[in-house]
Amino acid sequence: MSDSLDLGSDAGVNSRLAVLRQLTLEPTQQPAQEPLVPGLFFDTDPEAPTTVTVASRPGELLSAQFDVAGQARWLGLHIALNDCPLAGKMLLGVAIRSKAPASQTFRLCLRNGREGGFDDIFFRKTAIAYTEPSLHLDALSLADHPALAAPAPWRELILFFRPGNGAIDLQDLRVFAL
Repeated sequence: MSDSLDLGSDAGVNSRLAVLRQLTLEPTQQPAQEPLVPGLFFDTDPEAPTTVTVASRPGELLSAQFDVAGQARWLGLHIALNDCPLAGKMLLGVAIRSKAPASQTFRLCLRNGREGGFDDIFFRKTAIAYTEPSLHLDALSLADHPALAAPAPWRELILFFRPGNGAIDLQDLRVFAL
C-alpha cells in the first residue's frame, strides 16, 4: 500500500458542501446559475421569472425561499460531481437533513453529461421536507445504470424543487459513493 489515506471519490463534492456549511450569508437574492460556492448553483426556468433568496449560517447548509411568477417548468439546486468518478463503485447515495415551513417534496436526480446533451437518472424515492427536521436517505444502484461507470464530460446531482413559491432549509447534505 503506497499510502493509508483514501479520501474516496466523494471527497471533492463533500468538501465543497463543507465550505458552504461554514459560511455566513445574510438573506441575499441568488441569480440563476451564479455559484454559491464553486460547483453549486440554483437554476430556474427563464420563462417564469423566479427569485431565489438564500441564507446560510455556520453548521447548516442553506435556507432558500422561492418566489415564482408564472408557471415554471423547473427549479433546481445543481451540485457538480465532476470530481466524483463512479467506475468500480456499487452505488451513489445522498443523505439530506431538511425542514420546511410547510411539508414539501423534492426529487433527486443524477444528470450525466454527454456529447450534445445529458441524461437524467432520478433516484427512486421522493424526498420530503417536513415542518420538523427529518433525514432523507437514497441511493442509485450503479449496476442498474452501467453507462455511469464510464467517464462523463460532466455530472451533477440536482435537487428538483416544486417550481412554485415556497421555502426550504437544507440543514445538511452529504454524498457517498461505495
